[in-house]
Amino acid sequence: MKQNFKIILSIAIIFLFSFLVLGLFLEIYSHGILTSEKNIVSVGGIFNQNPKQITLDVLENILIDSKSDNVNMNSLGFRGDEFEPIKPDNTYRIFVLGPSQIFGTGATSDDTTIPGFLENYLENENKSFTIEVINSGMQGVDSRKELLLLQNMLLQFTPDLVIVYDGYNDLRAGTSATQLIDNWNSMCKLGKTHNFDVVVILQPIIGFSQKSMTQKELVYLQNSKDYENNDLINSFDQYNLYAKNLEKLEHCTNKIDLRNVFDNELKSIYIDEESHISDNGNSIVANSIFDIILPNISKENILNHPINNEAESINSNISIELEYFFNNVFSNFVKKLELNIFSLSQTNDSLPNILKSEEIIIETQSLFFENNEIKIIIELAPSFNQSSNDKIIKIKTMDETNNSIIHNVTYLITITKNMNELFTNYFFAEDELIIQTTHNDENVKISGERRYELNALVVNSDMPIIISGDFFDSNSTYEFDISLRTIHDPENYIFLNGFHAEIIP
Repeated sequence: MKQNFKIILSIAIIFLFSFLVLGLFLEIYSHGILTSEKNIVSVGGIFNQNPKQITLDVLENILIDSKSDNVNMNSLGFRGDEFEPIKPDNTYRIFVLGPSQIFGTGATSDDTTIPGFLENYLENENKSFTIEVINSGMQGVDSRKELLLLQNMLLQFTPDLVIVYDGYNDLRAGTSATQLIDNWNSMCKLGKTHNFDVVVILQPIIGFSQKSMTQKELVYLQNSKDYENNDLINSFDQYNLYAKNLEKLEHCTNKIDLRNVFDNELKSIYIDEESHISDNGNSIVANSIFDIILPNISKENILNHPINNEAESINSNISIELEYFFNNVFSNFVKKLELNIFSLSQTNDSLPNILKSEEIIIETQSLFFENNEIKIIIELAPSFNQSSNDKIIKIKTMDETNNSIIHNVTYLITITKNMNELFTNYFFAEDELIIQTTHNDENVKISGERRYELNALVVNSDMPIIISGDFFDSNSTYEFDISLRTIHDPENYIFLNGFHAEIIP
């Protein structure tokens, strides 16, 4: 016992002594004794950073027990739980549109994103009716893509309020102030036409306000670039034009300039060079939005909303329910029936050899987009690995109208195993999507190169997409639910949902 105590004491003394030596080294280094370069970080010759602080920041990130992201994706590719397609009675529904800063890159949970905090504040304030705040932020999008998302998907979910949080990605892409206000006005006009409120917000960007920046934030500002790799701070005047045009918006319920929302914050708010913010920053932004929109949210808003007029509500709900039924429930039922017939027929010796081998090829039902008939083909092939449970998934999208493969497809794929969801994720392929699977007894994990737009996993021979875990074992049923987000061009956003396939390996 005494011997064990001596060993533990010796280790503790060595550990503490090591930190004392490290601290002494940093102190000497920061005063330039060991190098002629005392200040090693400079941004535009205006400010400097001490190398000791940089090293301490690194140590802080290593030693502090920081939480990892807990991202919950629903079947629409939005962060958060599923919600009813038909808005429940006595419910005020809010969609928050925006880029990754709304999605919550860097947030420690779904609840600590801007929409998460906002919903919590609204729930604490109100008890007489339900308020839904749906995080429809998508990584990499700008105002044009948000307009497409609103008019092609979100309208069917009968929003009461749409909050548009923009600026950063449009600035990086070089969107003109005129084009930006056109996109915003188009969203506000949709609100007028479909009887919901629209609030447009200009978001804060690192270095674009009077906030006193910390040492970390100074480094982030130095590395902040636009899509042409120019210093983003050079677009400061352009962002001022965005702000001026914000005041000129018509048809909007409100417009909010949050460029200076962090001016009184002395601690770090920004967590990287892409103006993602901490949980505390998300809370501050959400609280600012809450104070402004709260007066417009009341029981009367719900009762007076035209969609809640009894006759109109019934007709609208029936229409949406029928559309949802035929696009999802009925089509999935038909597909499952086809799959069951296929499974029963596999014992027939007259089947082609390809169906009697270990290779499985399944086609989804066809859906129409702009007069073109589109279907998805899923192939499950044996892997080169020795394990029989390791497979290669090959997915391609076909235009049945001219029997050609569709290129530059972004997929939103949900895979369930025996009715339990394994994951929902975005994937991008220029031609055929290829995914390797490795079976083990651990939780499902996905690895590969990610593309900034929608943070999709991309096909890359140097870094293949790999799904590992308790996946593709025999005697289990796997269901693929697939939506398309781009076709033909990575910038050609569409919102085509409802492809379904069921596979029993």
